Amino acid sequence: MASAMGARHLVATVVLMCILLHEAFAQNLIKNPKNQKTEHSLLINEINADNPGEDTSEFVELYHTSGREAPLDDYYLVFYNGNGNQAYKVLNLQGKVTNNQGFFLVGSSTVKPQPSMILPKNTIQNGPDAIALYYGKRNYQEGMRVTSDGLVDALVHKSRKSDRADMLLNVLTPNRDAFLEDPSFRTTDESIERCHGEGSEWIFQVAMPTPGKDNHCIPSSQLNASAVLISEVHAVTSPGESEFIELQGPPSTVLSDLVLVLIEGRTKRVYFFMDVYGKTSPEGLFLIGPAQARTPVDLPFPPNSSSPLLSTGPQAIALYVGNSSSYTLGKAACATNLLDALVYTSNGSADPELLEILTPGRHAYENNSHQPGNMSMSRCSCCSVTRDPSIYALSSPTPGQFNDCPSSRFSQPISLCLHIADCQLWLLGSYEIQTALAQALDKLCNCGMSVAYFKDPVTTCRGTEFVFTILLTAKSSEQLSSLVQAFTSFLESPRAANFSSWNATVEKACSKDANVTASPPGAREPPSHAAELLINEVNPDNPGGQEDMEYIELLYTGQTRFDLRGYWLVLYNGKNNQAYRVVNLTGYCTNEQGYFLVGSAWVTPSPVIVLPPNTIQNGGDAVALYHSTTFTYSMGMAVTEAGLVDAVVYKSRASDRADKLLKVLTPGQNILYEDDSHSSQDESLSRCNSQSPRVHSSFQVTTITPFGENACANSSAPSPTVPSLLINELSLANSTAPYQFIELKGKPGATLGGYTLVFFSGQDGKAYASIPLQGTFGATGLFVIAPSGPPRPDQQLPFVKNAPSVRRGSSAVAVYNSRQARIPVDMMVTLENLVDALVYTWESSTGRGQLNHLGPSHFVPCAEERPVSLSRCSCCDVSAALVYVISDPTPGLENSCPLKSFAVDLDMCLLTPNCSMWTPNSERAHDSLEKVLTKSIEENCACGISQFYLHELNFTCTDSMLQLSGQVWAKSPEQQHLILNWHRDFAASPHPFSVDGRVLKTNKECVAPDNAVSASQNGSSFQAWEIALFVLGSILLTLTLVAVAVSYFKSIQQKGKIHKPGYPGRPIISGIGTLTSGLSGYVDSLLRPYQHSQLSSRHH
Repeated sequence: MASAMGARHLVATVVLMCILLHEAFAQNLIKNPKNQKTEHSLLINEINADNPGEDTSEFVELYHTSGREAPLDDYYLVFYNGNGNQAYKVLNLQGKVTNNQGFFLVGSSTVKPQPSMILPKNTIQNGPDAIALYYGKRNYQEGMRVTSDGLVDALVHKSRKSDRADMLLNVLTPNRDAFLEDPSFRTTDESIERCHGEGSEWIFQVAMPTPGKDNHCIPSSQLNASAVLISEVHAVTSPGESEFIELQGPPSTVLSDLVLVLIEGRTKRVYFFMDVYGKTSPEGLFLIGPAQARTPVDLPFPPNSSSPLLSTGPQAIALYVGNSSSYTLGKAACATNLLDALVYTSNGSADPELLEILTPGRHAYENNSHQPGNMSMSRCSCCSVTRDPSIYALSSPTPGQFNDCPSSRFSQPISLCLHIADCQLWLLGSYEIQTALAQALDKLCNCGMSVAYFKDPVTTCRGTEFVFTILLTAKSSEQLSSLVQAFTSFLESPRAANFSSWNATVEKACSKDANVTASPPGAREPPSHAAELLINEVNPDNPGGQEDMEYIELLYTGQTRFDLRGYWLVLYNGKNNQAYRVVNLTGYCTNEQGYFLVGSAWVTPSPVIVLPPNTIQNGGDAVALYHSTTFTYSMGMAVTEAGLVDAVVYKSRASDRADKLLKVLTPGQNILYEDDSHSSQDESLSRCNSQSPRVHSSFQVTTITPFGENACANSSAPSPTVPSLLINELSLANSTAPYQFIELKGKPGATLGGYTLVFFSGQDGKAYASIPLQGTFGATGLFVIAPSGPPRPDQQLPFVKNAPSVRRGSSAVAVYNSRQARIPVDMMVTLENLVDALVYTWESSTGRGQLNHLGPSHFVPCAEERPVSLSRCSCCDVSAALVYVISDPTPGLENSCPLKSFAVDLDMCLLTPNCSMWTPNSERAHDSLEKVLTKSIEENCACGISQFYLHELNFTCTDSMLQLSGQVWAKSPEQQHLILNWHRDFAASPHPFSVDGRVLKTNKECVAPDNAVSASQNGSSFQAWEIALFVLGSILLTLTLVAVAVSYFKSIQQKGKIHKPGYPGRPIISGIGTLTSGLSGYVDSLLRPYQHSQLSSRHH
């Protein structure tokens, strides 16, 4: 009976899965683009891989978010073939530089503008393939397997819906679909462009190719919007010009039931109307104008129309739903069925009642052009804002093309402070302030300024002082410079200002030096000419124990005397992510060269602000520079991004970490490493490679230069985020030789001379052997030290007599820089000259000891008598606490690591007697809970699980309920199935368990469903051929289920020797990594209870 029920369960599951797969197949990938957020400064911005006919206009566009020239040293652009998952083209960008707008083009010779790197025609494959951007010293070469090591950005693309590239997706962009460059989008050519989606997340869209220019992004919510809006209006001002009205709507869409109406601005009377019909262009544009216009129109004005039809104002253009039969010349304007309207003037005021009808609450657009030549009024906000003249800006006419609008690439935050009687009345007056400020700046610069140049306004009340902050944008760096100069002139002398019906006085002092706020990497950055206050040099760790030469150096890049009013220097502790020192810089100024020094009394020249010795912690910690005139920073506060100008997160030993500080202060970057092996004297972290705030790649390790120019090496010198040498893999054996091999990782071609490999015993914390390293890293950047081959080691690992058993207590392998000092045997554990270290133990109960100074201890939970490795799986992120996992040995090859694509969701609820026990010391509770869960999984599956497999583990506790969330990653589908089995058993277990003496018990009513495979995997789109194969395999599997069960029970009776212990179904139902892999795990879960019941009955 039980077997029959199991078979029915399986058949029902197969049918349900087929239905779900059919639903997934029906999804449209283009309508649901996946968010792709990245926090690196260099991005893949646009790809055109497939051209109509012969592929002669292919290109890849990179964009540096600074919007200015940026070196591309150590970047690689790699093209992958989805058939084989290998690189078919690798471009080394060493020595290349983006243009002055941040763009860098790679492509065919026919692409305009000319690409910086030319590719032969038909080079970029159409798909399913991928293009990836890497950074680092790794040897990227054609033919290599796809890797995420050093990955900065990637896009997996295809040109047919049926194409697949699963391995490329798993490695480069897990949990995202391949993007379809749909050739049906345009009749000519199309590209895949990066755009901001909802919540400022990155997405890709199909659009018209724009190489070397801003992408013309339409908000995802508006991609299929039905509204048609007024996009551009050009009224003639001199003979020879062509007037036109351009509408904007959905791409390639038939227009009908629309009426264009022209209204006289003073009388409110209709003087012209016409029906609008036709089809929008692939860009969604529709041009209306004279039949004989220079640019062909989509719909001409009627033949009997007066010329010119559009006046310079005051006038209104309105777009209605309906037909022309409902309108009469001379009739007053109305708001019924109104879609959009623009009221403008150049030589008089429009009727207030007309404004209230067509654009309520808004002023007429003042078309007072100070610039020579044709000028249009162009919409600069797509696509949801209607009936608002403030979103238009003066621009060169662009009929049939995208509008010429100010861009955030040329931007700078500005602040305006006003002294008023009642501040609260002004909080809703942002539009009035923007209008008055735009008019004032336009009068000063004569550059066509309007409200459309402002973005992201923020208003704050402070007593009788009203603070208004906004982002000022421009069309070019030259125009931005003019606008900033105009704003400076506006602030030069306090003046009375009128904002609609309110009066105020501009306060110069409040605005001084508050008009620049630095931006994080990947966000808007100020133009290159805008001077900033930055962290220039940090020296937190001195030789010896005195720590009396510590200092932090600030630099004003304008290299002149600079008032530090409103600036704060905050020092953060990486262990609790709180401020341990706060320095208020108000009242101080930099010197004439722009330098300012905070540090110990023994620093020469003397610091302006003196700190006691040993104040600046060695790491992993952070130094942050803030600016705020409203916020007070205090000791003990949690790390914050509010008012952040610049930050440096650093460490002085390889094992240090500061994950939360990195996430808040310098997101997406590795921690800076003040490597004391750089110099026998003292060294510091010095800004060398750029003046970009919050960018760690700007720094190098140099000799100290307080109050002076930094001692930088050439710009291609590596950033100090990674030690020059890392322990990549440690293979342990259970024989007389404790180590199978030791694998190091470093820069290809770099020498290992001057480094020593040291072996420590945890019993006394002393070194029992050391090996001076010799040779150089090969092309792969790997160096293997082993007793013998194959494969042949790069250096022989000698046999060590009387070596302590690796089975007892903790052990460690460390690499030291021995250029400065010899490494003696019996040396106690020390951090001096330490480069990297790996501490491990075979005993889970081992307490803290001498070796813990070298870093966290990795538990080796393997009971089998076979070699096993600890493999580094965090690439070059040495800030992670646990970067090694248990794996099979892979000497000289890429390490075997857990992948997010095989993730299992860990959502569950646990009962606890008292929630208050889980609030204090949450860091320790978090770590203890991780260890308990890891131990439980490993005891259940014996598959080499460690804490590294747990990701984003979080818990909250309310009303005696501890809610747990996170993921467990796996290395393979087989390991994933084992974790799923543990999850099911653990969630259903009635037995309580303890975490640091705190009792917990699972709550079945609140546990997530058994199918805990990460939901991110459920978004994969299955194609028709896969469904057919899956259904066929399912039918065959169902038909053979009875035979499987019979064979299974017979095998049990024959002691089951053909089965692995604990896995009754796996040898029979195979297919790991195939379409039937999931069903295999399910069958295993069905058969397991029957095995237990059979064994139990035989036992009794």
